[in-house]
Amino acid sequence: MVLAFVIGGLFHDAIDDFKWLLPIGIGVMLSITFVSLDTERLKPKRMHMWLMLALQLFAVGFWGIARLLGYPVLAEGLYYCAAAPIASASPVIVNLLRGDVEFSTTAMVLSQVVFALITPFLLPLVVHDPSLSYQEIAFQVAEQIATVLLVPALFSLLLRLIYPPSRMWGAKLRDFSLGIWIVNLTLISAVGTTRVLGMGYAWSEMLPMVLGAAVVCVTGFVGGYWLGYPLLKRECSQALGQKNTVLTLFIAGQSFATPLAYVAPVFYVFFHNMANAIQITLAQREKKKSE
Repeated sequence: MVLAFVIGGLFHDAIDDFKWLLPIGIGVMLSITFVSLDTERLKPKRMHMWLMLALQLFAVGFWGIARLLGYPVLAEGLYYCAAAPIASASPVIVNLLRGDVEFSTTAMVLSQVVFALITPFLLPLVVHDPSLSYQEIAFQVAEQIATVLLVPALFSLLLRLIYPPSRMWGAKLRDFSLGIWIVNLTLISAVGTTRVLGMGYAWSEMLPMVLGAAVVCVTGFVGGYWLGYPLLKRECSQALGQKNTVLTLFIAGQSFATPLAYVAPVFYVFFHNMANAIQITLAQREKKKSE
């Protein structure tokens, strides 16, 4: 994960030319996840409802606080960080941390559904493009979400119906899916570096975005830990901390979004992946000691 950011940052000029692969990579990852879902094992619990509520409260809360303080662009950036659904790689990380994979998978699926339903209505209130009406922004957001969420879901459903053995592909393609995730991180790093360097903003203007992303990240991991304590602390921490910011970055890169707000989710990707890298390392050390 660290190497992906280093490569993307150092060679951003060359890698940025392949940014068109990003929505494809998102679609492939989600398709692999959806096609292998065992719907009978997806059992929403009361804690899942609390998680979905917490995700929305975090997003609206951080946005509202920044707006009240008089920082609308910062508010937009924080919304992109906090509103992102749970990452499709979250169950993989939970598995490495020896947590409840079924709980995490159910939470991940529910968060995608909630995000797809709510975001077209909320995001037009967050962005402030005077040239577009609420309805125009809502339509554009819905279109982007359909491209990267609805299409993979429908494709996976059709594939399961036509070729039922495809439901077993998830376990076989787990390493491939993880590889796609690393490629996506490299692309995000390259695109983010190119865009940030080309903005012409001073570092003093971008610093609040960076610090804000760090605050949202820490709040998510720590808040999730205490929400799920003691039985589901790892699972809830991942749910509120590890976000599908690839999706919100795709949306934040659209013409209706404020360019400076893009900085916050870019750095959130770095922060939450570094947090997971540390957690995985510590978990592996504990495993070795126990063995």
